Formats: sequence, structure tokens, C-alpha cells
Amino acid sequence: MNLHIKHHQAALKFVSGLLLVLLYFVPNLSTAQDKKRKLEAAKRENLQKIQEINKIIEKTEQKKEASVGKLNALGERIDKQAKQIDIISENQQLLQNEAEELKKATGELSGNLEKLKAEYAKMVFTAAKTSNKVNKLSFLFSSSNFNQLIRRYKYLQQYSTAREKQALLIQQVRSELLTEQVKILQKKQEQDAVLREKITETQNLQVLKGKQTEVVTELSQKEKKLRAQLEANKKVVERLETMIAKIVEREIKRSQERELLANKRSQSNKKVPSNRQAIAMNVEETRLASSFSALRGRMPWPVNSGFIASRFGVHNHPVLKGVRTNNNGIDIQTSAGNDVRVVYDGVVQSVVSIPGTYMVVAVQHGDYFTIYSKLSNVSVRNGQKVQSGQKVGEVASDTDGTSELNFQVWKTFDKQNPENWLRQK
Repeated sequence: MNLHIKHHQAALKFVSGLLLVLLYFVPNLSTAQDKKRKLEAAKRENLQKIQEINKIIEKTEQKKEASVGKLNALGERIDKQAKQIDIISENQQLLQNEAEELKKATGELSGNLEKLKAEYAKMVFTAAKTSNKVNKLSFLFSSSNFNQLIRRYKYLQQYSTAREKQALLIQQVRSELLTEQVKILQKKQEQDAVLREKITETQNLQVLKGKQTEVVTELSQKEKKLRAQLEANKKVVERLETMIAKIVEREIKRSQERELLANKRSQSNKKVPSNRQAIAMNVEETRLASSFSALRGRMPWPVNSGFIASRFGVHNHPVLKGVRTNNNGIDIQTSAGNDVRVVYDGVVQSVVSIPGTYMVVAVQHGDYFTIYSKLSNVSVRNGQKVQSGQKVGEVASDTDGTSELNFQVWKTFDKQNPENWLRQK
């Protein structure tokens, strides 16, 4: 009978512990699902950017000749295509990890099911030996004292309940095993679909790289034209820089004269900055400059779509070897006719037309200035107060079919990198 009790205790222990085993080995996919949702969101966002760039490429391809604008658009498209493949690869690895977890869980469940069946067989065999009332009564009344009699009675009750739980647990494990096997099949189908998608996107990338090579080859054969364009662009940059410097100098002079006049009227001994670099700001202009400065890294883009085709500072020419170009701002390549909007509250200080860069608008924000050039038309005037997001004009398209906005940020005479100010897209 002691062996009978040991069998009973072992059965109870196995039954109570198996649920914990199931909870441990059935994979918790909540973390994986969260990662998958983030990947899907990144994929959708990147796809939207690809669609925007495709529209830009279509515009540049309307001109049969190759252009730097077309080359820039293809380069950006290739970057986004490569990112799409990276996202798909991450998803592929995630699915692989999930499949391995499911296989592991299935193996554990299968092993547990066999253990359950073996344990249940022992319990049935043991129960068969004590199935008649005589054996049960003999087991009870052979107790040495009343307390042992009560314990043995409880054992018999618990043993019967344990056998019922064991049978139910076998059904549960079998059902869970079937569920996990179905999940493995579904995961395999997902993996196959992702693999096909990756192959297609990789083929698309190769096609794009082929187009890029063709454009570079064609542009390389037009070195004379490219160098002429560079010289013309240098002159435009110089004119624009001179214009901005004059605006800043004018505003410094105006502000200092205004402060001097105000001091005379109030008989104040307050000093007026005589530094050529300083704008004497009133309370409102100081507040405006301070709030503008707080925009660093959070500034809205002046156009609602597009990409940075040329960055701030000195860079190698994309085609001509040994040639360097300089940009006082950034060129945002976009679609012709897109609205250009001021990035923050301010006052329009200049609206001019500069040959080679179309229309230009300069807006003052305290001692900061933002410049919007390569506009086909302008919807503001000199001296006009503007609010953040207000339209100042539309993007022009050049003879090569390239549409881009040149955007600059200055703090008095100090050129700023606009990328450090704009929020990330």
C-alpha cells in the first residue's frame, strides 16, 4: 500500500506541475508581435517615401536628357529601396525566430503528452488493483490509527480526482499540440511570402542601379555642360549670399538707429550695440528669436514632400571627379508647384528675382533669417508679417525638369546647417 501512496503522490505532483510546464514552453509571442507591428509601420512609411520619389523621378524623366536632378532622385530611390529590403530582412529573421520557438514548444508538448500518457497508464493500472470495495475497505481499515485512516481516505479521494485531471490534461495538451502545429504551417507560409517579396525587391534594386549607371555614364559625356552649370551656380550662390548679407546689415543698422532714437526720447543711457554682428532687438524681437532658437531639431519642413538632394557645406560633385561644390543651405528636391511655407513667425524682409535661382524670399525672426529660393512665384510682400506654415510661394522647375527648393538658415551673418534645425522625417 505504501507503493500505492507513492504512485498517488507522484501523480498529483506531475499533474500540478504540468500546467506550469505548458505555460513556460508555449511561446509568448507578444514581444515578437510588437516588433512585427513596428516593422510594418516602418515599411509603410518607407513605401510612402518611395512613392513620393517615384513621382519626382517621373517628372525628371519627362526630359529625355540625363540631369543631376534625375541622378539625385535615383540615388535617393536606391537608398529607400535598400532600406525596404533591410526591413524585409528583419521581418524574415523575426519569422525565423518565431518558427524556431514554435518548433521548440511543439517538441516539448509532444514529449509532455507521452509522459502524461505513460503516467495515466500507471494510474489506471494502480486503480485497477484497488477497484473493488473490498480492497479499498481493506486499505482503509488496515490503518494503525484513526488519523492514518483519515489520511488514507483523503488519498483515495485525491487519487480519483487526479486521474480525472490527468485525462482532461491529456486532451488539453493534445489540443495545444495541434494548435502549435497549425501555427508552424502558417509561419512557413509567411516565410515563403516574405522570401518572394525580398527577391522581387532585390531585383527592383538591381534595375534602379542599372538606371543610375546609365545616367552617370550619360552625364560624364556632358562634362562641358556640367562645368558651365557649376560656374553659373557659383555666381547665383554669390549673388544670394551678397543679398542676404545686405539684408542683415540693413536690419542691424535699422535696429540700432531705432534704439538710439528710443533712448533719446526717453533720455536713457542704455548702450546700443555697435557691433556689426549684432541686431539691437526690442522685447518682441527678442521673444521671437528665443522661440525660434527653441525650434532646433523640431522645425517643420518648408515643403510637405521631397528629399534633401544637396546638403549643407562643401561636397564632391556627383559626376565630375575632383570638383567640389558649396551649399549655404540645403536643396530639397520635390515636385514642381509644391507650396513653400514659412517655418516660423516672422517679417518678410526681401522678395527679389535673381537670375538662375528664380524668386527669393527672406524672412526675419529676431536675429535669425530663413531664405527660400528657386520659387516660381511668390505670395508675400516686403514688410509683411507672416505666421508659421503660411504659404510664401511655389517651387519652380528648371530646364532639366528638376524642381527643388534652396532653404537656408542664418543667425545674423552666421550660416546654419538647416538639417540641424528641421525635424526628422
